[in-house]
Amino acid sequence: MCLKVLLVDDHVMITDCYKMALKDLEINSEITSVNSLKCAYNFVFKQNLEVIDLAVLDLSMPECLENNLKNGEDLARLLRTKHPEIKIIFISGYLNKLTLSSIIKNINPEGLIEKSDLNYDSIHVIFKKIIEGEVYKSERINKTINENSINKIHFDSLNREIILLISQGITTKNIPNYIPLTLSAVHKRKSTIKELLHIHSGNDEDIIRESRKIGII
Repeated sequence: MCLKVLLVDDHVMITDCYKMALKDLEINSEITSVNSLKCAYNFVFKQNLEVIDLAVLDLSMPECLENNLKNGEDLARLLRTKHPEIKIIFISGYLNKLTLSSIIKNINPEGLIEKSDLNYDSIHVIFKKIIEGEVYKSERINKTINENSINKIHFDSLNREIILLISQGITTKNIPNYIPLTLSAVHKRKSTIKELLHIHSGNDEDIIRESRKIGII
């Protein structure tokens, strides 16, 4: 059996490092590395591959708007749809609670790793565990998941998504382009968010500041 692997990161040195780690496992593999979401999309949907067994993805990469890909999570959704048996590993920079919550809910990846938890000696060991069927989360990922401050306030998924978009600099009028809500509904939810955060008057900066205090972003 030949393991079909896709590596996606916008830094060539990183995908090269992953490739060397996989080769250290001395398993029969066919590895493709790409360095943009557009190239990843073209590989997945224009090569007509019967299967991709393993994908190692970065979360934060330049958008590919022509294919409606804003980040690695959007790519992972497409991979899950086209290749239901694929194992997905996210290796990224800092992942806050909202981002982790979205990834776990929508993708449920076999691996979640912060780059700061990695060293070269550990990468091939982690890959081996996941290929053999384990689910792996790195130390900082587990710490973020286990911190329960996000549960102190009952935000639903749309409210959390609105906060995340605000923190990314998305203006209120543009939020309906990212989530299935009307502009009127967004305004109502922002009012609710302010109430939950005990913001009696304030702007988006106040929402961001108070959300950070309790660990939502």
